[in-house]
Amino acid sequence: MLNKVLTVFLLLSTVSVSTNAEYAYAIDVKGSLSVSQFNCTKSSNFSAVFTQIYSPIYEGMVDTTGCQNVKTAFQVGLETEVYINPAPLSDKQSDTQFDEAYNQLDFAGIKVRTIWLKVTNQIFWSQNLSYNINFIQKMILRAKDYNITLGIYTNWYDWDQIAGSTTAFQQYNLPLWYWDASGLGSNAEGTKDFMNFRSFGSWINPSAKEYALTEWFCSAVISKVVYLKSNSSSELISNKNMVQPVAGSAIL
Repeated sequence: MLNKVLTVFLLLSTVSVSTNAEYAYAIDVKGSLSVSQFNCTKSSNFSAVFTQIYSPIYEGMVDTTGCQNVKTAFQVGLETEVYINPAPLSDKQSDTQFDEAYNQLDFAGIKVRTIWLKVTNQIFWSQNLSYNINFIQKMILRAKDYNITLGIYTNWYDWDQIAGSTTAFQQYNLPLWYWDASGLGSNAEGTKDFMNFRSFGSWINPSAKEYALTEWFCSAVISKVVYLKSNSSSELISNKNMVQPVAGSAIL
């Protein structure tokens, strides 16, 4: 009997996300997609596009295709989230990388509410955890300077390898987008919910999950995301006065 009680407790403690949560689905893309590809995405019951706006190549540089994807997605009625794939070992400080990412969005006429930072692929980060924590901290503070929410893309293993067991960012209440798939392609997809989430760092609830990595879909290579719909995103999309695309219109 005791073993059964412990099993139930462990299952309940794995995730505290409500089973009544309203999920929605998105694609994660790098590179430019066309109007027809985004229309295909929308007709396949995907509600949003997550797209890269900053790349780690050449010591860190803006990815201009991300801005175009935000505009095209807005044109066809899809919500958008954007992310920075940073260059942690670059001579550029993280706050400078954030500035470059933000400025390209602003110059393109895109309102910015949220930008996500990818903390993954530990081989591209320092072996010095304190250095990595400081890199993340500087970007958090720069986002706050702009009154922008910074979210984190990672999972428990990447976070442990890159930032250790730190809870240094708990005060900022950063939203989490985690990934969980057993490999690449459609045969390796994870579940389309958060029920397998295990708390780590200072996170007890996620906002999004990348459950499929590198698939062929609507004539493009994409990954797939499940996320929690927010009231604010519904208000943004239904607001007829919304005359410009918004980076961060899906979740927060």
